[in-house]
Amino acid sequence: MAPRPVDPADSLGLSGFAVSADVTINTLSGDADYWRDTTRGSPNNVAPSLQIMGRKGLWPGIEIGAGATHLLDSRMWTIAGYGKVALHEGFHHLPIPSIALRGMFSRLLGSKDLDMTTISVGASLSHVFGVGSTFNITPYAGYDALLVFSRTGILDSTPGHDEFSEGSVPCDNGDPDCSLQSEFVFRQQDVILRHRPYVGMRFIFSVLRIGLEAMFVPPGGSTSGAATGDVTDSSGFQQQYTVSFGLDF
Repeated sequence: MAPRPVDPADSLGLSGFAVSADVTINTLSGDADYWRDTTRGSPNNVAPSLQIMGRKGLWPGIEIGAGATHLLDSRMWTIAGYGKVALHEGFHHLPIPSIALRGMFSRLLGSKDLDMTTISVGASLSHVFGVGSTFNITPYAGYDALLVFSRTGILDSTPGHDEFSEGSVPCDNGDPDCSLQSEFVFRQQDVILRHRPYVGMRFIFSVLRIGLEAMFVPPGGSTSGAATGDVTDSSGFQQQYTVSFGLDF
């Protein structure tokens, strides 16, 4: 749900404007216990999402953007924004790459069970190769450090049981009434850090923009403090493959 760059280091320039729709296939560890124990039916190993993004060039080298991401087959959206500063660009006829710094944020909507905000900072390199006067290819590579701030709403550990109409249900620990213990809250998860290296390619023909990007997120290694002790982050290796279509003016 965190925003993806899907864009090289070069800025749009003072009068530039671009819009794009990005479709991403996100891999999941669907065979892991934390998915199988909380999913009805067989969990999938992929989760497709759609990102809509608008970008505007300001003063030379500065660019801002905003958009939204939707997790398909769900009610969840994120609203997002970003800013980019091109530290070095414009040497397209020399073998010198463009360099940019980028910051992005997102806020999750549409889920009463999860409160989540993400912030990422990173850098990217790219170089434009022109073909004729209307077609160019721009390969790029970069790195993002993603910070995830999350907590939950009130969670129900017995969602298939209505204690008001069906009465109390005993707990696994022997307590005859588990109604109160079935609801709980993770008030504050420690900040989760994700490293997100990526590579991509952007093609522009006249005003048509097409992008391809692959992002790789190593497994989690953080530990959070809880009332019952430390909880280790056991998330698996994640891959994100994006195809982008848009207009570049």
